[in-house]
Amino acid sequence: MKKISLAKVTDEQLDEMIKEVEGRATARTITAKRIREILADVQQKVPTKKALEQTKVVYTGAEKFPNAYKYTPESTHFSAEFLHGAWVITDIYRTTCPNRYANINVTYSESAKAAIIEALSAYTA
Repeated sequence: MKKISLAKVTDEQLDEMIKEVEGRATARTITAKRIREILADVQQKVPTKKALEQTKVVYTGAEKFPNAYKYTPESTHFSAEFLHGAWVITDIYRTTCPNRYANINVTYSESAKAAIIEALSAYTA
């Protein structure tokens, strides 16, 4: 998949790309709005956009299934990276849904980690 800058694409265009990947799937799907919400939540945790540079996010759509669940569930996954001041979707794909509660994996860049620590250490109650 070609990298897609969220700053240069509308929700409708991104939804079309997602629908291409999902095909006829109706369960554990994702929308452009949900992708933007996830990335905004990650961005909110870092004090500056500059510090976010090279931070990576992988969304798996993970859910906890009972042991008796007899099918192999699939979900829509996406990965994104913060590059040059904007989120870039690096991949959207459909694959096996992990059987766990955590569905978002964030790999903060060193500058983002330092900015978060600095912001928390400057906090006074």
